[in-house]
Amino acid sequence: RVAALGDAAAREATATAADAALFDDAPDEFVDPILGTLMREPVLLPTSDTIVDRSVIVRCLLSDEIDPFNRKPLTEADLVPQPALKARIDAYVAEKRAAAAAAAAAAA
Repeated sequence: RVAALGDAAAREATATAADAALFDDAPDEFVDPILGTLMREPVLLPTSDTIVDRSVIVRCLLSDEIDPFNRKPLTEADLVPQPALKARIDAYVAEKRAAAAAAAAAAA
């Protein structure tokens, strides 16, 4: 069981590294300003008008319920989903993955 868990973690780390390389040219508006990673679920922080990835800000709010950009009170309930931006990010991800798959198929 422990070996299987280790194998799964190694596969996830490899996939994450591959994704980071694949999306390293992402438009700035798609990148989380806290961690510098591609956002998967962008949300607006209404207290600072900043868009961040939900998973990142939720982790921040677990330790302190404040907006990290201006120190104003903020809770998870205050977060405003950004579906239009999410759709553009999803389209970008699909396009990059399709291009990578086509390149891999051409090289094979």
